[in-house]
Amino acid sequence: MPKNKEIVWELEEHSLGKHLVFKKYLNAWLPILSKWHGRLLIIDGFAGPGEYKNGYLGSPIIALEAAISHRHHAVRDQEIVFYFVESNKKRLENLKKVVAEKFPSLPDKFQVRYADASFDEAMDDLLSYVEVQNKNLAPCFAMIDPFGVSDTPMSVIHRILRNRRAEVYVSVMYEFINRFLHSKEFAPHLTELFGGNEWMDVQLIADRSERKKFLYDLYKRKLKESRATNAVHFELLKGNRHVYSIFFATQSWKGADKMKAAIWDVAPSGDFVFRSGGGQELDVTCVDYESLIDSISARFAGSWVTPAQIAEFVGSDNTVYHSSQFKKNALKPLEQRGKLVIHDDDLPKRSRRFTYRNDIRLMILP
Repeated sequence: MPKNKEIVWELEEHSLGKHLVFKKYLNAWLPILSKWHGRLLIIDGFAGPGEYKNGYLGSPIIALEAAISHRHHAVRDQEIVFYFVESNKKRLENLKKVVAEKFPSLPDKFQVRYADASFDEAMDDLLSYVEVQNKNLAPCFAMIDPFGVSDTPMSVIHRILRNRRAEVYVSVMYEFINRFLHSKEFAPHLTELFGGNEWMDVQLIADRSERKKFLYDLYKRKLKESRATNAVHFELLKGNRHVYSIFFATQSWKGADKMKAAIWDVAPSGDFVFRSGGGQELDVTCVDYESLIDSISARFAGSWVTPAQIAEFVGSDNTVYHSSQFKKNALKPLEQRGKLVIHDDDLPKRSRRFTYRNDIRLMILP
């Protein structure tokens, strides 16, 4: 976290993890959305100076590079508006300088817009862009990464998520929240952050881990009340110390699936704890797929179901896993144990044993 007067600061390792997940997700997200003929809107609500002292690039540059250098040509042919919000004038000027140096010319259909304001103050202008997205049901991705909690009210996130193709990637600073839980002066900020005063019940919880769980469950619930159907989060650590968490909210299980795949891909090289909306916790450096098998069995045992239906369940926020994992790591072990049968009518569809086309019918035995 920068000191207030710093224009450019060093990117810390935990923040690098956040950026790596963001980049991985954009690389998967952009080609899917390039099939959409409307405009894409990418918002960075706390854009920063565009660079760090130790040579890393800021999130606005990551977003631009992901689109400009994407291997799918359709991405570069898509109309994309990048909207960067930064309240610190010197940081904003530095960002503009970095963008101009790195991208002297942009693809014809790309636009870069800047707002010299705080995130919530910029929303009146920004929502004019969001409303265009809403009318066309066109996609919007908002990265919201504040240094505190006062500029990201749940009401703003709710307005963004009115668009069913909108997604938010938002940082929540638990340690900062926990420090001021009993401060009367801070209470209005927390009420805005959580979209109501239910957070006050946490003041009665003595156990630190239970307090965090309560607040995170509440935040996810509020995201879902803001129309998100899926909400996943991962925690960023510095050593053994929790620093803050990233919440991702979407109205598409496929969006949740791509985000989880990005987290899995990046997490072994960083300090993460990854938790799903289903209450599972995962250390991806030491994976045990028994919890995946148990989740699938609990949900589908005794009924005929297709792998496509299982993929939607696994890819959603019901599990910490993503849909590319369940056939090899859950269905195959279940069949090897004699706990999975293929419908007689669908047996001819299999070229060999332990393969599972998305349209076959199978049953997991209780």
